Amino acid sequence: MIPILITAGEASGSRLAAALMAELKKHRPDLTFHGVGGEDMRAAGLQELFPMAELSVMGLAEVLPAIPRILGRIKQLKAWAAQNKPALVITVDAQDFSSRLAKALKTLPNPAPHVQYVAPKVWAWRQNRALKLAGLYNLLLTILPFEEPFFKQYAVNASYVGHPATTMLAPYYVSPNAGMTLALLPGSRTQEFKRHWPLMLATYRRLRAQHPQLTAVLALPDEKALQTCQSLAPWGEADALTPTYGEARFKALTQCRAALAKSGTNNLEIALLGLPAVVCYRMHWLTHAIAKRLVQIPFVSLPNIILGGPVYPEFIQSAATAENLSTALHPLFVNLSARKHQQDLLAKLAKRMKTPHPPAQMAAAAILPLLAA
Repeated sequence: MIPILITAGEASGSRLAAALMAELKKHRPDLTFHGVGGEDMRAAGLQELFPMAELSVMGLAEVLPAIPRILGRIKQLKAWAAQNKPALVITVDAQDFSSRLAKALKTLPNPAPHVQYVAPKVWAWRQNRALKLAGLYNLLLTILPFEEPFFKQYAVNASYVGHPATTMLAPYYVSPNAGMTLALLPGSRTQEFKRHWPLMLATYRRLRAQHPQLTAVLALPDEKALQTCQSLAPWGEADALTPTYGEARFKALTQCRAALAKSGTNNLEIALLGLPAVVCYRMHWLTHAIAKRLVQIPFVSLPNIILGGPVYPEFIQSAATAENLSTALHPLFVNLSARKHQQDLLAKLAKRMKTPHPPAQMAAAAILPLLAA
C-alpha cells in the first residue's frame, strides 16, 4: 500500500479532500490516506493522526495562544512523514498551516511532492508573495478561473480544477417566475451576523414600506445561526420573513427575485444560481483601515473579481446603510432591464467557471501524474 499524507483545517476543506480521496481511490486502490480532516474524510478512509479541531482557529486573539500547539502538530506530521515516507503530500486550504507544514517537510531528505488544493489569495494583496509558492508546492490546484494564469506568471505550476459550488448547485437555478421575494444572506459567523443582520432587516423593512407585497427569505447555514439572528434583531409575523438553512436554502433562493448578501462565498453561490443581488460588507474599523492600504483589487465580491467589473453593486463600511442598500435593490424589483443586465453577466460568469468534468475528477487527474513519477 502507498501512503499519502493529507490535511484539511476546516469543514469546507474537508469536504473537498474527501471527494478528492474517493476519486483518487477509483484510479489507485493501493493508496492509503493519513493525516488530519473531518468526519467526511474519515468516512472516505482517512487514518487520523490528530483531530482537525486543533487547526480550526480563527481570529488573532484565538490564534496567538494556539500557535505552540499548532507548531507542535506540524512537528508531529514532519516526524510521521520522515518515518513513513509518503508518496505525496496534499494540503487543502488552511493557508497559514499548509505553508508552514510545506516549509517543514521541505527540510526532509528527498521530500515527497506537495500539492496545495485551493490557492492562497495573494492576488488580493502582496502579490509578490506568489513567488514563494513555486518553491513550496509542486502543484497548486485553483478553484477560481483567473488564478491559474495569475500564478503561472510567477512560475507556479497551477491548474484550475473548478469550484465545488458549480457541482453542488447544478440542480438549482432561479425561476423565471420568481415573485416579489428578497433573499437575505448575512453570513455564517456570529461577528458577521452582528454587523450585517440588523442592517439587512432594516433594509428589507424600508423596501417593504415601498412594496407592501414584498416578502423575504433569510438564508443561513444552520439552525444555530437562525437563533443568533433572532436574538440580534428579532422579526415577527408582520415582517413576512421565512428562515431557511442547510441545503434547503438553495431551493428557497431559486424562488427569489433578488438578494442582499454579505460579501463572501455566498456571492459566488447566488451568482451561479443566476440571482441578481446587491452586496454589502462591514468590518472592524481597524481591519478596514489596514485592508485599504493592502488590498490591490478594486472589488470585494467574487463575481465582480472573476469578471473584472461591477456585476453586483458593492457597499462597503460606511456606505452600507439601509438607505443606500434599499435604493440599489429597488430597480431589481421594478425594472426588468436592470435585472436582465445582471443575469446576462451571471450567465457569462457561469460559463467562465465551467470545467469539462466535476472538480474532484479534475483535481485527481492533475494529481495522478505525480504519483506515477
